[in-house]
Amino acid sequence: MSRRTRRPASAALAAALPRAPAGALSSALAALLAALLVAAALALVISQYRSRQLFAEIELAQQESKSLIAEGARLRAELGRAAQPATVEAVARRLGMRAINPDHVVVLPERGAAAFTAARVAADNGNTGQP
Repeated sequence: MSRRTRRPASAALAAALPRAPAGALSSALAALLAALLVAAALALVISQYRSRQLFAEIELAQQESKSLIAEGARLRAELGRAAQPATVEAVARRLGMRAINPDHVVVLPERGAAAFTAARVAADNGNTGQP
């Protein structure tokens, strides 16, 4: 081998390519970097805008959640008051209902309830079921 050292492949490739003026190459590189910088800045602005939009939506959803929780608690309390016997009785009286009369209560036997009901209806209608 000679004392000369071999050049790396990238150096050989660079030597084979036609040389562009140094000013043109650096201005093209600067333009490319400026375009990339503008694109990155625009992406950042869009990202921040979307982030603020989502934050505002989260705040609204949390406020709605709190109001729905309060409404649920209010409705549960109202249901508890409405289910009390005194409240039910007062509403029934306002609707024109009256207390149960034990004479009008019919207790059906466990077996043959359908036959008993049919006989009771026939008796109430004055029909004995006989021709």
